[in-house]
Amino acid sequence: MNYKQKYSRAIMKHGRFFMIALAVCFAKTIGFSQQEFSINQKLQWKDICYDPYISSIQLFKGDNEQSVPLLELGKPEVLTLWFDDLAERRPALYYTIVHCNADWEEDNLYVGDYLNGFAQNPLPAYQLSRIARSRYAHYALTIPNREVQLKVSGNYLLKVYEKNPSQPLFIRGFSIMEPRVNITAKVRPPLTTGASCQQQLEFSLQHPGLDVRNAFTELKVRVEQNGYRIPNAKNPEPTFVEQSTTNYAQADRLWYEGVNEYRTFDIRTLEFGALGVSRIRMDDDNFYYAQLTDDSRRIGKVYTFNNDLDGQFRIDAYRRQDRQTEAEYVTAIFTLIAPVPYDYANVYVFGGLTNNTLDSRFRMEYNTERGAYELNVPLKQGYYNYRYLLVGDDGKIMMDEIEGCFSETQNTYNIFVYYRSPRDRYDRLVGFSSLNSLVAK
Repeated sequence: MNYKQKYSRAIMKHGRFFMIALAVCFAKTIGFSQQEFSINQKLQWKDICYDPYISSIQLFKGDNEQSVPLLELGKPEVLTLWFDDLAERRPALYYTIVHCNADWEEDNLYVGDYLNGFAQNPLPAYQLSRIARSRYAHYALTIPNREVQLKVSGNYLLKVYEKNPSQPLFIRGFSIMEPRVNITAKVRPPLTTGASCQQQLEFSLQHPGLDVRNAFTELKVRVEQNGYRIPNAKNPEPTFVEQSTTNYAQADRLWYEGVNEYRTFDIRTLEFGALGVSRIRMDDDNFYYAQLTDDSRRIGKVYTFNNDLDGQFRIDAYRRQDRQTEAEYVTAIFTLIAPVPYDYANVYVFGGLTNNTLDSRFRMEYNTERGAYELNVPLKQGYYNYRYLLVGDDGKIMMDEIEGCFSETQNTYNIFVYYRSPRDRYDRLVGFSSLNSLVAK
């Protein structure tokens, strides 16, 4: 009997919570649709989950759960990976690490060129949940560790798998930087008219210790907003180069939609409905459901500042000593009011809880009787940010159609600078800057 059969029995034994929620997940996510696959490549292709039993994936620096997963080469720093397996007990899980180019494509470097240790390693022993009604196995991993030490800068993919590394359960990206470039950056409203909801990024690179002979071919800059690349945004190109400085200040480029502040809900407590939660209830088997506040379109409304997590989430549970093994999984019920459906697009929940990808598990269904889009999905107790976005039948992503768009919105911009001389065999990450700016209109 394999673990899925065993878990199906566990589901039947322990109640309707996982019977309903995970059955829906499996029905929707045996794989990604071709459209979702294509769009995810545009958003980013470094964080993705293929297995619906895997949940609450986090990869961060040290103990800062909201940090960018990036280490400085040669420094005694570590990355921390956390995730849960709702299948509870599998025979064994493994991980492997591969080096990538600036666009997160595997560059086929020989393993010995980028790491010391073994290419494939077993994950450390899991901890089973306790106290919590919902059953799961919690895994934790730190990198580097005794088995793996990283030797060069650049982008890396961490793949967790059960049997075959070419069929991972999930993938998580991280970076190693060798600081050779200083970055001076700012965000401001565009100087041109007709861009009331845009934010413009300007920056310059100072690289006196780097032998840059052709900045247009040897330097690559990649920009993320809140952990993902803006769909259809052009990669930055230098405006001008002066001695050891490369400037990226263009009046008609590097525009990014400000969109709106993320929506928020708080399910750290199950005793009452907290922020963004209208009701907490328990079924006959003592599993929890959180009815989130009925949402509506925000487009055209006045901008209101919200000190959010820029799309991320934090696992936490009140009255629990160990939040990672004692927190409950709660069925979060999303409701988006829409008197008529969007007949030209699908509606998705989007954010860190979806790995900043389009995920079929988070595609909403329209309820004609209620005049609303709905979604039920199990989430671990914590504090969450999310947005609604539309994906047109033509594949166009519309982040502002439901949320609205404002140049005042606070967003986090991450700037990654890569260098590859004619002598190099890979893209070196030589500079990084993160700025969180509240832009004045």
